[in-house]
Amino acid sequence: MDLLGLVTKATKVALDVSGVSIDNWSFKLYYKVTAGLIVLCSFLVSGRQFFGNPIHCDAGSNGGSVKDDVLESYCWMYAHFKIPMEYQGPCSGKDQENIEGPVYNSYYQWVPIFLMFTAFMFYIPRCMWLTMEGGLMKFFGKGTTTRLIEEPEEKKQKLVQFFSENIHNKYNIYYFGFIVCEISNTLMVIIVGIITHVFLNYQFLGYGFRTWMYYRLPPEEQKMVGRTNPMCETFPRIASCDYHRFGTGGKPEKINALCILALNIINDKVFLVLWWWYLILIFVGTCRIIFRLIQINSTRFRFYLLKIRMNRYFKRNANMDKVRTYICQCSRGDWFVLYQLSKNLNRPFFMEFLIELARTLDPKSPHKDVDEPDGIMDMMLQPALQTYESTDCPKAKAETDEEED
Repeated sequence: MDLLGLVTKATKVALDVSGVSIDNWSFKLYYKVTAGLIVLCSFLVSGRQFFGNPIHCDAGSNGGSVKDDVLESYCWMYAHFKIPMEYQGPCSGKDQENIEGPVYNSYYQWVPIFLMFTAFMFYIPRCMWLTMEGGLMKFFGKGTTTRLIEEPEEKKQKLVQFFSENIHNKYNIYYFGFIVCEISNTLMVIIVGIITHVFLNYQFLGYGFRTWMYYRLPPEEQKMVGRTNPMCETFPRIASCDYHRFGTGGKPEKINALCILALNIINDKVFLVLWWWYLILIFVGTCRIIFRLIQINSTRFRFYLLKIRMNRYFKRNANMDKVRTYICQCSRGDWFVLYQLSKNLNRPFFMEFLIELARTLDPKSPHKDVDEPDGIMDMMLQPALQTYESTDCPKAKAETDEEED
């Protein structure tokens, strides 16, 4: 129970349980769901109390001359997977006919440690974003996330002042930093897949697809000569072991044993699940990148994203036109900070804050202390001055024309 308590506390710290939201659901798929799934798999493949010893060996008539624990410990480290063709048991013989010479694949001994390592790799983009974010959402969320807010007017004015002085037209780097971390999530899946492919003796990249195609075949076709079970090929369940020792007369003698790798029955399914999960993550990450590209280039799209979150309050608000004008003309960094705030702050309070902000700030006014960027790379490397007007917001453009007239 003490160990469970420590694990629970560590999980809350690592996964930021019940904290403010500084990312989105797709980001959480990587550092929460994926990392948690991999850690669970690591515990699963190391749970001897559920599946017994990872290896069981039968030395036949010579079994009585060597202790079982000694033989199994030796074979766990030095077993090979070249089973004679005469042995017609499952996952051996014909399933290994393409193997030339003894193959000593000991990677299955390292599976729990390897899985923990990959779980840590999926947490790296999260660490990057925590460093970039710097606790901004936590600062805004102090006393403004609950249903009842003490002194809301005073807090609203303080937040508007802070936003105007410290965030307005200065946080494009914040927005593009988040996009870089999202891209890093997708790249991390690809990197982990390649590392796993090398770790599993170059058997992982097509593992899930080959297994799916194999089990789609009728049982009689699966037993045909030349058909290899990908799960047996990647995670052999039968191994041969030659135990060398000196006999009582001082001469070397060899004991041949046949070993069953019980743990590989779990390993092959764990990596099959991970293969399909990584494929889903790549699909989600690609869709997210396309989504961000549209979001960067469309002010209307950014406005409607915020409207979807606050639709109930936008509909019945008399200051909707002013808010629309501000959202369509503010910088991308300002919009992203506001969108993140909409997920954390009390919604009625956030709506009042947004209205007051739209009244206070003129999105067209550049910050005096920052040089204007020349291009997209400059915009990513330093805060942007100019705002991004677009014909995507016809109402905002019409209001601007009326003010000029």
